[in-house]
Order: sequence, then structure tokens, then C-alpha cells
Amino acid sequence: MDFDTREFRNALGRYPTGVAVVTAVESERLRGITVSSFTSLSLDPPLVLWSIAKSSRRYQTFTKAPEFTVSVLGEDGRAAAETIAAGDDVETVPLEDGDGPPAIAGALAVFHCRREWLYDGGDHVVIVGRVLGFRHRGGNPLVFCDGRYGTLANSE
Repeated sequence: MDFDTREFRNALGRYPTGVAVVTAVESERLRGITVSSFTSLSLDPPLVLWSIAKSSRRYQTFTKAPEFTVSVLGEDGRAAAETIAAGDDVETVPLEDGDGPPAIAGALAVFHCRREWLYDGGDHVVIVGRVLGFRHRGGNPLVFCDGRYGTLANSE
């Protein structure tokens, strides 16, 4: 099937997703990446997954990191999402310490994970993590759709 990849991306963008920041430590420096591909995989064992483009300058960091932390952002997390998406300035946003790499302060949910498997996914790699610990709080999630951030009001 021959189709326009830009139009394919536009069609995929019609599906609203949550927004998360994944953090990992590389050479004693905290690294971060904003993702919309985070999702649950299994309750038993507790597994989550997300994907990273092979062309990402952060690819080596996240495919080699033995542990990572996923911070699911609330509506007040837009500035953090944009800052980290624009660069790798995770250390310039408010952070919280936990059992693994630091999380984004005020995140709605935080998952500390050990990398379990990597799967080839075309121009991306799917990273599966075993959840070692988690925490969560109430609040409205930050969402991403049609290339824009938004909120899902009254989600509680």
C-alpha cells in the first residue's frame, strides 16, 4: 500500500493520548524524554511499555538504561513536557526523588521500572519495563491530540 507518511501521522494524531516524561540516568546525568506512547501491558507481572524513535538523539540513553521512571503528567505539567520535548533539560524542571531516577514533581502517577525487553518496531523500538514501584494522586491529565496539548476536564 502506497500512502503519504505525513497524512498517516496526521491520522494517528487524531487519537488523543496522555503525556508522560520518561527519565533515566546516563553517566551520572539525568536524561528525559516526553512521550505519548506510554501504556500498560500486563497486571501480572506488572509491565508497562513505551516506544522511542531510532533516530532520537536520546535513543542510546533509553535503550541501554537498566532502570527508568515514567511520570504521567497532569494539566499543570505542560511546561515540563514542552521543556523536555524541546531539549533534554529535565534538570531545569521541578523534580521529586523516589526509588529510581527522579520523577517530574506533581505527576499524577509515577512508575519506577526495570527494563525487561526491547522489541523492534520499524523506525521505533518498544521498551518494556517491569514496574518495581508506583504512586499516584488525583487530578486532571495532560493530553495530546492533533499536535496540541490540552486537558480532560472533570476526569476525577
